[in-house]
Amino acid sequence: MNMKRITKLFLALAIVASPFTLTSCDDDYWGENDYYNNSLVNEAVHNYLAKYPNGSSYYTAYNWFYFYYPEATTSEFYDFMNAVGSNSYYNWNYNYRQDQNEQLSRLAQEAQTLTGEWAGDMTNEYTDDNTGERKRSSFHANMKFFQYRSSANSLQGNGVEIDTDARGNTQTLDFSWKVLDNGSIEIKYSKSTTIFILDANSVNDSFHLGYDESKGYDTFFGVARSTNTTDVLRFDLARQRPANAKAENALTRASSTASFGSAKENDYEKTTAGAVNGLRKR
Repeated sequence: MNMKRITKLFLALAIVASPFTLTSCDDDYWGENDYYNNSLVNEAVHNYLAKYPNGSSYYTAYNWFYFYYPEATTSEFYDFMNAVGSNSYYNWNYNYRQDQNEQLSRLAQEAQTLTGEWAGDMTNEYTDDNTGERKRSSFHANMKFFQYRSSANSLQGNGVEIDTDARGNTQTLDFSWKVLDNGSIEIKYSKSTTIFILDANSVNDSFHLGYDESKGYDTFFGVARSTNTTDVLRFDLARQRPANAKAENALTRASSTASFGSAKENDYEKTTAGAVNGLRKR
């Protein structure tokens, strides 16, 4: 056997043996579907499916993605949603995605409008633990809402509230918040775990958030009902001008005149008449 034949023989043996070492199923999660040349999207899909192996609602996937990947681009978001949609019970088709994207865009705008500093009057109606009677306490409230990880697309975040009564007594309360898929807002106070829902669609006890045509700036007023206590909050707040803001529209969200919630009239003064000044821990 000459040298040329020996060389060909060893080359053939090498080719037969090599396929078993070239690929691994564990290393190629996507297989033939690995059409994303984006490590962020691939990582996000892996992590999402680890938490939701059977998929989730479109809204849940959206909120999860922007919570963990706040700096993602719009195209990365669409690639992620397209990838995980096939694993969802909802089986997102094109029309469904379009409808959901429009709804989520509206919710994101609501979250962006909520973000910032608000101040005004608030009344807490509650049941006295000793007498069982309904009582009310009124105070000045300053609330600051922050979106998680500073993502403009996040539908949730945290905040801090500072209450001051007529005697100068104060209390500071930490809370978390999120915009629900129906446009309602949930606020959960960290220490007490008391949860309040601001119903976006209620006929009588809703809220208004956003531009107020009668005043020319953003207002935030309405009713918040607790889901795990008997407390009811009534509030009348206005957006505060940032310390370094000089523009005329500093009391509105950019140039937006959008508003959210179904409340048409601010009846705070009517519903809190006779309330006693004071503070109640929440």
